[in-house]
Amino acid sequence: MTQQCTATAKSTGERCQNDAIKGGTVCYQHGGAAGQVQRKAQERLDKMADETTADIQADIADLQAEYEAAEDPDTKVAILSEMRRLWKIILDRTGHGPTEKREHEHSGEDGGPLMVIERGSDE
Repeated sequence: MTQQCTATAKSTGERCQNDAIKGGTVCYQHGGAAGQVQRKAQERLDKMADETTADIQADIADLQAEYEAAEDPDTKVAILSEMRRLWKIILDRTGHGPTEKREHEHSGEDGGPLMVIERGSDE
């Protein structure tokens, strides 16, 4: 969800209809391009990410306690599944998301070399 720019036009007094920059309160044209505005916006985004990660880690700790107390195997599997989902969210949000690995063998006359292609989230 994007936030609307909070700037107003001097000529009409109406609010700008553009989206604010991510983490900011104004659009690019109303100061969002300035270095200090972009730095402050990034600080807000980093703070939100840290708080969200801390909340998710607390949820994982609660689930760990539930897992240790559970006796039913199906309940344990469900709890582990939820823990995995939460860890995936943390990894994806911190730039350590999924990596893809594909192996391909050439089927020509000579058998060809094995080719391995790895693609991480940093591409």
